Amino acid sequence: MTAPDPQPDAQSDAQPPLDFDSASAEAENFEELFAQLETIASQLEAGSLGLEESVALYERGMDLAARCQQLLGDVEQRIEVLRQQANGGDKPQ
Repeated sequence: MTAPDPQPDAQSDAQPPLDFDSASAEAENFEELFAQLETIASQLEAGSLGLEESVALYERGMDLAARCQQLLGDVEQRIEVLRQQANGGDKPQ
């Protein structure tokens, strides 16, 4: 006996949907998070998704955007500390 063939994907030319449950939701790498955000934006812009899937991707994109913003803010703080130290100032407490 052979296993039944999986159903063909109607959107074979489109990018495959991301599996965010298995994707590193805990990833702290800005570049990886931003790449996921870009993929979501491309999928939403294509307009080929259903309403529920679009809303779910939009929500995930908003979460990713917030996390990217947080990471950028953290880096800005680190740079400011380094700048102050380079100018002879003490590290802020």
